[in-house]
Amino acid sequence: MNEEEAYFTVAAPVTVEFRAKDSRFIAHLHPTSERQQIETILQRHIQRFPDATHHCYAYRLGTGDRCVFRAEDAGEPAGTAGKPILQAMEARRVSDAILVVTRYFGGTKLGIGGLIRAYGGAAFAALDAAQLIEVVPHVELQLIFDYQDTGAVHQMLNQYHAKVIAQHFSEHTRMRISVQVQNAEPLKTALTNATRGNIQIL
Repeated sequence: MNEEEAYFTVAAPVTVEFRAKDSRFIAHLHPTSERQQIETILQRHIQRFPDATHHCYAYRLGTGDRCVFRAEDAGEPAGTAGKPILQAMEARRVSDAILVVTRYFGGTKLGIGGLIRAYGGAAFAALDAAQLIEVVPHVELQLIFDYQDTGAVHQMLNQYHAKVIAQHFSEHTRMRISVQVQNAEPLKTALTNATRGNIQIL
């Protein structure tokens, strides 16, 4: 997922149960955009199920090169819990969230493949139950241009669905706008052409 692609985050926390053979899995998906909140959310969930066998989790924050993520097996065999949880989030393009899967061991060993399927299945169950919100990455730009070009500038802003955040009129018009990342470069070109190069884009 690169920085230009839309992704999804979670509207509200959701908890679902999933069973594999005799083991009970409780998957809890919680929205957060702050790394500092991860530990608080995790500990709050653990306190709800203090007698559980494992509390495995994965989280993703942000997108593209700035994406921060982690997968934790929490005592399960390496790669059997945190990784399938993280892969489920990636498959659904979900970020700015933590997904914790708590396991109550039922007495029957699931094996490596069984654990991967169970943790992945529990993660997908939570993701499918959640209300997801699409997030489209935006970038802010500063524009400086002559007042006489205001009409041409607004026409291009409308064409590329850019929003004016603030503007100031003096000797030159100064404007701060927000536009989807994928539209930023085409908009810059269009503004330069529309004003015959008589614009500063910062």
